[in-house]
Amino acid sequence: MVVTNTAQQRRLHAVPAFARTLGPASTQRTPTGVRAMPPPQGRLRPPAARVRALPKGPDRAQVRLSRRRQGPSAAVDLPAQQPRAHVHVAVVAGTAACTPAARRQSRGCAAGAPKTAPRVWKRPSPRQQRPEAQRRLMSMPGAAEGHISSAQQPRDAPSFSLRDFDPPAAAINVIRNIPDRASSYYLFETYRNIHDAWCRLAARWLLHSLWDTFGDILEGDRSDESLSVMAKKLCLNTASVLREDHTNPKEWFKEFSGQNMRWECIGILYAYWSSGLLSLPRETFKGSCKALHDMDRRTALDFYKDLVADCANLCWNAGNGNTLLCFLLFERSLLQSNISGDGDLRHFRLHGDLIALTTYLGLHTSSAAFGDRSVSVQIRRRLFAGIFNIDKLIAIFTGRPPLLTRRFISESEPLDISDEELLQVPPGPGAAYAGIDSGGWSLGNKILPVSPLRARTMMAYTRDSILEIALRNNNKLMACEDALLELRQQATSVYDGFPSILKHAADDLQNPDLDHVQVYTRLHITLEHLHNVFFIERLLSKLREGVTAELVRISLEIIELSLIPFTNRQLTTGVMCDIDWLLMAYGAPAGGVLCMELLRPAAASSGAAGVKKSTMIRSLSMLVGCLHAVPSDAPNYGVSATLKKIIEQVLDRVLDPPAETTGQEFSVQGWETDFLVDAADLFTSDLLDTFDWFRP
Repeated sequence: MVVTNTAQQRRLHAVPAFARTLGPASTQRTPTGVRAMPPPQGRLRPPAARVRALPKGPDRAQVRLSRRRQGPSAAVDLPAQQPRAHVHVAVVAGTAACTPAARRQSRGCAAGAPKTAPRVWKRPSPRQQRPEAQRRLMSMPGAAEGHISSAQQPRDAPSFSLRDFDPPAAAINVIRNIPDRASSYYLFETYRNIHDAWCRLAARWLLHSLWDTFGDILEGDRSDESLSVMAKKLCLNTASVLREDHTNPKEWFKEFSGQNMRWECIGILYAYWSSGLLSLPRETFKGSCKALHDMDRRTALDFYKDLVADCANLCWNAGNGNTLLCFLLFERSLLQSNISGDGDLRHFRLHGDLIALTTYLGLHTSSAAFGDRSVSVQIRRRLFAGIFNIDKLIAIFTGRPPLLTRRFISESEPLDISDEELLQVPPGPGAAYAGIDSGGWSLGNKILPVSPLRARTMMAYTRDSILEIALRNNNKLMACEDALLELRQQATSVYDGFPSILKHAADDLQNPDLDHVQVYTRLHITLEHLHNVFFIERLLSKLREGVTAELVRISLEIIELSLIPFTNRQLTTGVMCDIDWLLMAYGAPAGGVLCMELLRPAAASSGAAGVKKSTMIRSLSMLVGCLHAVPSDAPNYGVSATLKKIIEQVLDRVLDPPAETTGQEFSVQGWETDFLVDAADLFTSDLLDTFDWFRP
């Protein structure tokens, strides 16, 4: 039997790669196995047995012209008796097919053999070629990985990269450095982030599940053999696709806990422990728990940061994106910013990876109803709210364009419900939730864990509009006055719509009904609102070519509020709060406006509507005193040191002017230009950033 179907031939015999790429090849069954015949040399062409020889003489040109008109897929009639082919395949049962007689009989060359019916050779269509092309691509090295997206894979289909290999040394190292039971709970409870973008109660359950499931391994000798068993289990779980459409909180949590625990979960716990390190006071850091091994603050943070990065890399190898990995990248980016600063390239690169996964997962879009309180929907909303808010803070602080914009977002803000209510079995579909009002705020008049995150996200949408105007060409700024006035009204309206429990009051420090965490939360939300109004007034002052009294008043209020955590350290006890960053993000821009106002006295600082110089000098003096207290290991220490130097120069010039000048003549004596040139060295970027007031 002669087999001329190429696809069938390749299914029956494993043709080498070189034979498939160079041209038609054949395989011949021998007593010792299947032998591959070499392909014909020279130009690639169909086997001669399938192509009719062209006639000689004048008919040759006519046949060629006829074939060209019919196209490449035209059928060609073959003669009844085919000539000897260059390549053939004989597949006959037994070994008799290898004899010359059997081969002649199979070709129909025996005497008296009846003539076979004419055969036609037709080039396969592209649709017919597609399965064969896919098979060839999959046979190439490395083509098996990533061929099918995670969305198309069955849930239990493991990833190629984490399925059949021994756990790498990094995986063993991550498990070996998990803190002991007492230290893990101590670091977790020390952490208290008022802007948590996930669910702290679920993280606590995850910590319980870790010790309940793998406690015998972690509390043992932690040998390589025992840790390899745990690492292999985590690898197999991570390789499976995480289902994230559960409405029942118990089923949602079971998906990644217990025997289903994944590397994302280990990384999230390490991120919480790292945040606990940030919450520990510097003076009592060493010896706080056994897991620190008497390490100093910077060494411990770098060590835990590397472990978080190892967990993230193990998850990347699985090739399956999910919200757990997205939250892990979110925490990793925040940890890097607390170590190297917000302007560091490594932090911005991690932030870019976070935004890429966010949009890949579609967290910015949603078709769920506004009041849908299912756990999967609310977790996605919380996570995206935190990412969107951080994206705007980075853009404001560094002057770089934001990576997310409100114009492509259809996701709603998370509902103001507690973690306990979120992880309870929700009511049936369509049932109204009586614990919130029509705006999504809780009716209990309490500051819930998600409350500050929800408020900051609503203000971040206004900030996105401000950035859209601030980062555009200065030549187009003149046409934005009406838009800025509308944004100022919008910012005020959003803040007025917040529950009163979220707004700072002058007597908060003396209010016995508020604990230190609530006081700090209210303070931070009010600073966010004033920050938006500050930038709007800053842009309006550029249009009007003069500092307004409103801008000076807001600057004074911002400095006053940003100094409260410095002068009342009890507010930051047990709270992940970088008070040094508060001075950089809020106090420094406001202080810059006051510096300019002292050097260039305008109508805004004189008369009944103005602000006295003594008031501005007093605020700047307090700001300098707090900048002196910034420790040298702070991530933004270099920026704070430069700020302190510049403000001190301004105060020296104002309080001790040269004998030949007066305070009203500073702007024409040339010193102001030197001040601006020195201050412009803070940033080398030409973009508009928070410290734009430093530039000439």
